[in-house]
Amino acid sequence: MKRIIVDIDIKNVIDIVRKRKGRISAFFAKHVMNEATIREEVERRVVDEIQKGIEMNLKIRLHQEGIKARVDIRQENPSTSHTGQTSQ
Repeated sequence: MKRIIVDIDIKNVIDIVRKRKGRISAFFAKHVMNEATIREEVERRVVDEIQKGIEMNLKIRLHQEGIKARVDIRQENPSTSHTGQTSQ
């Protein structure tokens, strides 16, 4: 089985919050909430949207090309994913 791995590191988290929620929310997010918490939430939402787009478009394109395949699209947190290797 072949895999495609996409790593996403969003550089403008506060700008995204400001654009989506307005300046007041961005101010509170920047000064009241932990930046790591904000980053995690923004990255989760962005990855959810990317995943939805890939699933929808991939199914359509495969069907158009007459390709029958099992496609598993899932999210993994790099800090909790395991490679199956053990160190000794």
